[in-house]
Amino acid sequence: MRKILSLLTVLLVFSSALRAQLGGTHNYLDTSYISPRNLSQQQDFLNNSHNFPSKPRDMWQLGVFVGFPWIDGDCPPALKGAGSGLGSYAHGVGVSLRKSLGYVISLRGSLSYYNMIGLDYQRNRNFNNHEVILQNYAPPASPRGYFHNHRTQAVVPSLEALFSLNNIMFHSKQGRWNLYGMIGYSALMYETKIDALDANGDRYMFENITTTGVPRKEIRDQLRNMLDGNYETVGETNDRRPEIGNFNLRHSFTAGVGLEYRVGRKSSLGIEYKRILPRDDYVDGWYRQSGDLANPVFTSEWDNIGFLSVGMNFNLGNSAKRIPPLWWMNPLEFAYSELNNPKHMRLPKIKLDDADGDGVTDQFDLEPNTPPGAPVDTHGVSKDTDGDGVPDYRDKELLTLQNCFPVDEDGVGNCPEPDCCKDIERRKVTTETDCRITDLPSVQFAGNSVKLSREAQQILASVANQLKEQPACKVRVSGHGPSSKAAQQLSWDRVNAVIKYLVEQQGLTENRIIFEYGTEGDPNTVDLMGTVEEGPNSVPAPHPNLQKTRR
Repeated sequence: MRKILSLLTVLLVFSSALRAQLGGTHNYLDTSYISPRNLSQQQDFLNNSHNFPSKPRDMWQLGVFVGFPWIDGDCPPALKGAGSGLGSYAHGVGVSLRKSLGYVISLRGSLSYYNMIGLDYQRNRNFNNHEVILQNYAPPASPRGYFHNHRTQAVVPSLEALFSLNNIMFHSKQGRWNLYGMIGYSALMYETKIDALDANGDRYMFENITTTGVPRKEIRDQLRNMLDGNYETVGETNDRRPEIGNFNLRHSFTAGVGLEYRVGRKSSLGIEYKRILPRDDYVDGWYRQSGDLANPVFTSEWDNIGFLSVGMNFNLGNSAKRIPPLWWMNPLEFAYSELNNPKHMRLPKIKLDDADGDGVTDQFDLEPNTPPGAPVDTHGVSKDTDGDGVPDYRDKELLTLQNCFPVDEDGVGNCPEPDCCKDIERRKVTTETDCRITDLPSVQFAGNSVKLSREAQQILASVANQLKEQPACKVRVSGHGPSSKAAQQLSWDRVNAVIKYLVEQQGLTENRIIFEYGTEGDPNTVDLMGTVEEGPNSVPAPHPNLQKTRR
């Protein structure tokens, strides 16, 4: 047992150099790991018409193992018997091939060789009617009894179902440890021999073995020094069939548990305990008997085989087409990752209500019943550019000076009308011939700017002077750019910048200005034209979210 644990320790230390090679979890959207017969389901999954991805192809696992086998029967097992050489030590070796059926269940076939040693430390008179033992050790030949020993060699092909117990995890995506249980079938083919006679064919002088007050280890050491390790006598067997050469065949039930540790993308270490139940009381070469030769009492207790092993496992297959064996994968990882960070789920398009259509969704709209077309701020509240308490969509004088407050219900201030306007009223200009201004210079803007250049300000100052000299004239301010929402809004902003300059800097009243935007023409030009026509002197911004200037 110490040697097995030492070997396991060495393998675990060696595995530390391979830990960095451990692969991640599987991407179930990758079709390169899907077999051709399952591609149809995988395609339906990728198209969101099927809820489940196809099971990916995974690798086979080849295992090699060594360990300590023993018979749990009528003779205590021993790690070493008499004699020298490998045959005098209990040992087991084997190979296995394993393939998953799913994430929990896998099938494994294996072929093992067991060399099992038994050496009793008790003196007994259990002769089993064995001819050689009866002849040499039954009284009076050996009045002090007999020490049973045996060497059992077995070849064991097995087929087992393994059940992984911890690879489906709810709180982590992948583990390095895999705990499993197993059940299956083993064809136990064994031959048992006894070291009953010395090299000369004579019985051993077991009466010379001291047992009183002597520890078991020392009793066994005395026996090893006496026995020659030549297991020459075939052990007692029952009359069950079949037999294969010198081997007895027993169809057996197998059960066990194991723990596997993953050290790399294609390798793992394992420790396993397996028990074989052959329903045979003769595997160790004798059966329990009490009483004396004249009145024997037989007790039938099956001899079971235990095997504790450590091994190294290797995954077989092309890693570009096959993932590691499924018992290493956590199928919940993909579902949890999709919930946390969707990459495949088809999520519904989010639609937020905007009852009044002002561009501000209801959950953020502080004024949810704004009239259609009314300009609003980012909170959905109607704009009031001049702060006179009348929203812009009802204000007939958008830029009322504060010294003209309070205003009437139309937003018009209480300042007296300028003298120029009184003159116009007196003259009662009613025809187009009263305005002698025809062509006016245009204002140019650069790029997407709405800022007036110094040259543009000089042009507008000249236009204002001409309008003041012609009080019957109005000026039509026209911006261009009907091609897109952005172009329309930029056109509106530039017209607004010109009008704002004429009103605030040059003193013109808004009722002498006609606001026009989005017409055909050079989008970087705002045209001015004298007229006596009527038209709106203010227009709401067509796309407030793109607006660059304020009124």
